Amino acid sequence: MLKFHSQKCNLLKHGMEETWKKSLEKQVLFDDSDVPDWLLTEILQRLPLKHIFMFKCISKRWLALISDPFFARLYITRINNTLSLSASQPWNLLFRYLYEVRIVPSSMIGTRIALKQSHDFSCPGFSLNFVPSSKHDCPIKILASSNGLLLCSESFYWQKIYYICNPLIQQCIALPKPPRVIKSVAIGFICKDDCYKLVRFPTADDGSYSLYSVQLETFSSKTGEWHCSMVDCPLSDYYIKTDSLVVNYNGRLHWLEFRHSKIVTYNPETDGRLDLMNLPENKQSEHLCLLGVTHGRFRYFEVTDTCLGPREVCVFVVSDYAAQHWCLEYRVKFSDSWSGEHDLFVPKDKFYVFPLALHPLDFGVVYLGYGGCLVSYNLTTRKMEVVHRNFYSHQLLPFVLSPWPTTIPPPFW
Repeated sequence: MLKFHSQKCNLLKHGMEETWKKSLEKQVLFDDSDVPDWLLTEILQRLPLKHIFMFKCISKRWLALISDPFFARLYITRINNTLSLSASQPWNLLFRYLYEVRIVPSSMIGTRIALKQSHDFSCPGFSLNFVPSSKHDCPIKILASSNGLLLCSESFYWQKIYYICNPLIQQCIALPKPPRVIKSVAIGFICKDDCYKLVRFPTADDGSYSLYSVQLETFSSKTGEWHCSMVDCPLSDYYIKTDSLVVNYNGRLHWLEFRHSKIVTYNPETDGRLDLMNLPENKQSEHLCLLGVTHGRFRYFEVTDTCLGPREVCVFVVSDYAAQHWCLEYRVKFSDSWSGEHDLFVPKDKFYVFPLALHPLDFGVVYLGYGGCLVSYNLTTRKMEVVHRNFYSHQLLPFVLSPWPTTIPPPFW
């Protein structure tokens, strides 16, 4: 009797589940034939970018509307014309290199995300697991970004293979191998109007060429080939750190040069020479510094590398690029800082402090390495917040998603 009662309950439960499933299907599946294209377009363009691409598979009609170039232009125009939307453009900090793979969580190897605040970067929507690599025990290196695309490589030194990828839509292509194998290069990456260029610049003068000249290697997606060119160099004994991030600003590439405390600039479209740009006259750091761009402004960020007295965090901005005029935005004593977490107290003078990144959208926020943690530091309120406790890398890349995903043209090489 009890067995019969149990079977009856199971049948009733199964019947209720089937009824619920059918009811849910009726709610989800609907006929949109009465909805005009213009109204459906208005609805779709107000959705988060990640969801829009997921909805391509709803129907052929939705796929056609979203894939139409008009939809992309409309979406970008809406983002640019809405101040609140343009100010909240999705972005994140990515770990460029992961050295100690054995102690790094497997989730970090795949996503490489330092901050967790954006839904557009949530796994599996954003990942580098789709990028091919012959070195399974060594995660891919992120070298640069431009217009929503990432430039990656399998190795840190002796780079031979490069990948261009869009992690949001998981598109990736491999580039032809460069003509020369160089131990250490600083590589610039510029993407504009669905075309991109790479520039490889030796990080130090090895004396292989005539005085005040250097050989650059440039790859263009238009030609599908590498091109070697000898260009004039104003320094004969320059030195650029191997892991120094190359910054793209107004179509020019910028490298920090540490031996002479200069910025080396290059325009891959027009220049036949490298140019020098002065750093701020009242800068104090020789090594703990970096370049970056915040809301279209070219900036210099440093932490004083002196052991005498409290460290200072300084940010300068270019007020006149052509005249190379810098203005001091912030000079803050780091010892005045307190953590935003009440249960965490970090001794002020024991730990090494070094700059990691400028916030790409907020002028008042920078990111520092401090006491084995990645911290955000508000230069206005002088408040510090730990955003990543177990910090495994000294290299971060600010990565801002483009208003509309940049598609990579199919390779023809």
